[in-house]
Amino acid sequence: MSTTAASPLLAIEGVSVFYGNFRAIDHVDITVGAGEIVSIIGANGAGKSTLLKAIIGQAERVEGDISFAGDSIVGRRTEAIVHSGIMLVPEGRRLFASLTVEENLRLGWQVGRKAEIGFDDIWRQFPMLKDKRRQKAGLLSGGQQQMVALGRALLANPRLLLCDEISLGLAPLVVNELYALVPDIKRRGIGVLIVEQDIERSLAVADRFYCLLEGRVTLAGRPGDVTRDLVMQHYFGL
Repeated sequence: MSTTAASPLLAIEGVSVFYGNFRAIDHVDITVGAGEIVSIIGANGAGKSTLLKAIIGQAERVEGDISFAGDSIVGRRTEAIVHSGIMLVPEGRRLFASLTVEENLRLGWQVGRKAEIGFDDIWRQFPMLKDKRRQKAGLLSGGQQQMVALGRALLANPRLLLCDEISLGLAPLVVNELYALVPDIKRRGIGVLIVEQDIERSLAVADRFYCLLEGRVTLAGRPGDVTRDLVMQHYFGL
């Protein structure tokens, strides 16, 4: 089945995710369109990162359906999901500290699709990385490492980019710089699914959002259509 202009790029339908007998995600429905930024907010333990693991094929057990570009990806290997056009920027960056910046970036190029984004695009987007391309990734600052992680994901030429807590542990100025790139990614037609605890930051760039509490969606909509008080009530389950 092929996707149409009206159908979402990613469709999560009635999905539950289990760790053993524990249900971490409970019958969740979420969609992301091509060139759309969707934010998932929620406190620690809400199930945000678990949902990303389910999408990328790293969850223990998934019930319900996750489709990408019209095809179900539940049960597929992570490598096949990445090659189809989904890439994760993981929490904690997960770089190879002993490899150079360029070697870490090249990993994204090797595992992804071959399309329009190449090294020249990454050097333009992150001039600092070009200057440090032969430096070991483990010697970079946290913000620079996050740039490498984002650049690595973009070199896979994803159709859908999953971002897991990209602001975690970084200085506000660095976070501003990273989030300034998100609209540029959207303009390429890439769908972006952002998982964040930072409500203000993620809602500021999102077209739509979902709030998770204890594995369930408790609020969804467009950021401009809801009040901060309403968001906070659902975020904390008040």
